[in-house]
Amino acid sequence: MRRLWVVAVAFAVTSVPYAVAQTPSWVAEERGETPDPAIHYGELANGLRYAVMRSAEPKGVAVVEYRIAVGTAQQAANEKEFAHLVEHMAFGATTPFPQGDAIAQLQSAGLQLGADVNGTTTARGTVYSLSIPQVTSEKLALALRFLRGFSDGALFDANEVERQKGVVGAEIAGGETQATRAARALRQQLYPELPYLWETPAQRLASLHTITADQLRAFHDRWYRPDTAFLVVVGDVDPAETGKALEAAFASWKRPSGPLPALKPVPFQPRTPSASVVQEAGLTDSLTLSVAKPQPDAVLTPATRHDTILATLGMAIVRDRLERLVLTTPQLPIASVSLQTSRWPELAEFYSLSANFRAGKWQEALALLEEETRRPLVTGFTVPEVDRAVTNTLKGARSASLRAAARTSAELANGIVGAYTDRQVFVLPERNFQRISEVLNAASPADIAAAYSAVWRETPPAIALAGAEALPASPTVVRDAYAVAHRGPLPARDLTLAVAKQLPLPGPAGKVVERHHVDDLGVDQVRFANGVRLNIKHTDFRANEVLTTMRVGGGVLALPHGERPVAPPLAMLYLGGVAGLNVEQLLAGLRATQVSIDSVALGTNVVQYRGQNNPASLSDQLRLWANLVGKPDFDPRADGLVQARVEAALEKADATAVAAFSRRWPAFSNSDSRFAPLDVADVSGLSFAQSRRRFGPILADAPIEVTIVGDIDVEKAIAATAETLGALPPRRSQPLRDTGPDPKFPTGGEPLVWTHHGDAGRALVVSAWRARDGFDPNDGIAQGVLDEILRNRLFNDLRQTSGATYSPAPLFAASTSVRGFGYVGAIVEVATSDVPLAERTLRTIASSLSELGPTAEELARVTAPMKARAALDARSNGWWLNALDWAQTQPDALARARGYQSALAALSVDQLKARAAEVFGTQPVTIRVMPGPAAKP
Repeated sequence: MRRLWVVAVAFAVTSVPYAVAQTPSWVAEERGETPDPAIHYGELANGLRYAVMRSAEPKGVAVVEYRIAVGTAQQAANEKEFAHLVEHMAFGATTPFPQGDAIAQLQSAGLQLGADVNGTTTARGTVYSLSIPQVTSEKLALALRFLRGFSDGALFDANEVERQKGVVGAEIAGGETQATRAARALRQQLYPELPYLWETPAQRLASLHTITADQLRAFHDRWYRPDTAFLVVVGDVDPAETGKALEAAFASWKRPSGPLPALKPVPFQPRTPSASVVQEAGLTDSLTLSVAKPQPDAVLTPATRHDTILATLGMAIVRDRLERLVLTTPQLPIASVSLQTSRWPELAEFYSLSANFRAGKWQEALALLEEETRRPLVTGFTVPEVDRAVTNTLKGARSASLRAAARTSAELANGIVGAYTDRQVFVLPERNFQRISEVLNAASPADIAAAYSAVWRETPPAIALAGAEALPASPTVVRDAYAVAHRGPLPARDLTLAVAKQLPLPGPAGKVVERHHVDDLGVDQVRFANGVRLNIKHTDFRANEVLTTMRVGGGVLALPHGERPVAPPLAMLYLGGVAGLNVEQLLAGLRATQVSIDSVALGTNVVQYRGQNNPASLSDQLRLWANLVGKPDFDPRADGLVQARVEAALEKADATAVAAFSRRWPAFSNSDSRFAPLDVADVSGLSFAQSRRRFGPILADAPIEVTIVGDIDVEKAIAATAETLGALPPRRSQPLRDTGPDPKFPTGGEPLVWTHHGDAGRALVVSAWRARDGFDPNDGIAQGVLDEILRNRLFNDLRQTSGATYSPAPLFAASTSVRGFGYVGAIVEVATSDVPLAERTLRTIASSLSELGPTAEELARVTAPMKARAALDARSNGWWLNALDWAQTQPDALARARGYQSALAALSVDQLKARAAEVFGTQPVTIRVMPGPAAKP
């Protein structure tokens, strides 16, 4: 896989690789910073650097990240995709695994390809990642042997090179969308010095078919050497023993006698006014202004960091000003705004403001962004603005610091590699907060304005315009429009901030009328007098993490049968105000609190709200939910903003084959129009009056069940629920449900053809077979295993053998809401010319599974990672949140939670063969998603 690099880190060893006496100098290049003392750095005699860190988040897991300092930046003009192709070859035959069975052995050890074993090629390096569940010294040794195997023992079989060229080609073609083309046009303006960041697929693929095994081997040998390698192990391991294992695996790797290939420094090119225009069906109307500040230092200095923090705060204040205008000004030309910052070492820092504009309003939107980015250069920032921005930033930084203290092994390993790549020091979380607070607490409005001005006066902005229609034909028109706006006067703006107000409590705290403890699961179940139910589990899995859900018992099945649910999405309900507070007041009160405001989904039989909180923000989350369901205002003054945001989302609804399929599948697979999505024709009529009519009765009366899992005090969480959701008026006990037939998976027949308007050369092939529901956990488990076996066979036949696709995806459902509803299937993205091959392969595999069933070896290989993951999941807050969700309304949920691991272990090959014959012996639903008339050639 190849993507643009964001951040990275690394370390090294001394002559005693597992007991570092002092931090090597290459770790502490960033002056004045002290590395996290929990990390053991080392460097082997051959030059390989490494870092080892003990972490029990999660318990029993070790994460290995292995970085080789070669990416697209190191490729010569005649070596396009060499680094990427070498990464793919690493998973094939090597000296220690001559049969190419390393992946099979890793799967048998409990690692799943993709989820636990992966590789990524970026501009600045190639990183191989492994997550080892239930880690043992033997499993770690296997992982290290795999990494060492391709480091100096890749075999580069000519036939395998040809197959992987097909896979790389499919990956590149499949990743090309309208959005990537628009992003590439902006990158070309931001990084004129770095053409490998904005190469087109045609440029990348031009010479792919001519690459030979000998050329790849030479490229590999030039760059894959110990002194370009950095190996990180973070997890539930002993650092000393891990250091010995690293030395045993890699000490014999010989460093070449020649020097490392050197990259020439890339000087910053002076910028001139520039613009890009990308107009295609499927693009959201968007506008971005980006500026670059030259930053020639390879290593961050305290002065550079200081200026960056202040400039970023200035940009955030401008974003906040625009957000307030969006929320308070009807028919503003933009509907949303966002801020992005990035840094390319030794080149520049980049600051971007992006906005979605209303149809046909690009010129007005451009003038608005020009005016508001210019305003601080003329009038600076006000004291109230700065005070609020500093307060919110420090609150957010403190919250991030608390979350960082409980980072997982994967997050730690990724952060260490990222810091190493950026030549920064990986510091303690508290230090990150301290650095920000030291700068902001001493800053004045004038300081922030000066740092902001230093960015915006350095270079002219790059302007990127994208959309589906009515855009200017030439970038010159855009540049001229910006110049006209820039010469114009600044309109007056009221910069007065909305007063932050706290949401009210619904009433007197609710009374607990029932409570019991589920001993074997460590769960407390509570019912309040108003009928609200609460499941709560304290864990010590991750410090400061609290996960929450609120299920309101009335989803799609509560809506009138036979009608499409035309109304603003529930995730936008807050825009209409809550409890008498308009959206600006609401957001001002919630700013920088760790509260989820729009994580809402309309499910089959529930409206589900999700929160990712900390112990301090739990009560704020529950108070918000109590008001969202108890006192939504449905303010019609926000109708226009909702229409603009929905229209922006729908512009890209059919932008790719996958997007077009995902949009149509719910209504089709349920045979029920209530699952149909909004359409462009619905936009102009969307109103909160529709929301009041459609969802008001559900929110006001349907049963509520809350689940809270994580680092919580149980009694405090019960009290917080009592004074919020427990204080609502009485609720009914059973979910709302309209009369009429239940959803039913359709009968198979002739292939259906849907269309997309993405790339004309890309298609999607989907096959799905009717299966059982998931009320009996054994059925859901058996069908989940079957679906994974189907995916594995497709992976072997369509990727490994023919190179026709990058990664087949599973398609699976085993409903616990609707009796008799389930399916097993797969999604395969291919070139349009390979549609017959994909359909034929699906039929062949299904026929084989129906007649012969899976093999015992397949069952063992597929279930080994599932069993390992199940044991780990039981120590994660996320798993418990899902397991306990709706557990009082559907008591069999607890039985499913208890029985999953034993049912998975008990599944036999004979049982699986019987289920395969039942599922795959029927005719599937087959869908081809083909390019439509608007697809791009």
